[in-house]
Amino acid sequence: MKVPFSRFVVFDRSMEPAFLEGDHVVTFNWTEPHTGDAVVFRSNGKNLIKRIATIKSGKIYVKGDNRKFSLKIGPVKSDQIVGKVIAKY
Repeated sequence: MKVPFSRFVVFDRSMEPAFLEGDHVVTFNWTEPHTGDAVVFRSNGKNLIKRIATIKSGKIYVKGDNRKFSLKIGPVKSDQIVGKVIAKY
């Protein structure tokens, strides 16, 4: 069963300036992702934070705000997404 909220710590610079390394974020996990949302998702056993660039044919494409430090990630499946970032502290 999926819990409604989760907490994470940002560990890279791919989302600067919106989210800095060391920021804590809260996700809401009971929502459908939309273009422009910052989301936390699972990839290769890690939690990553990126922004949804496009949703096409059921495939979710994500990218970091800071392209200098952001790895290219292929499409993300909806079941990989933990939740939408709703707060940082």
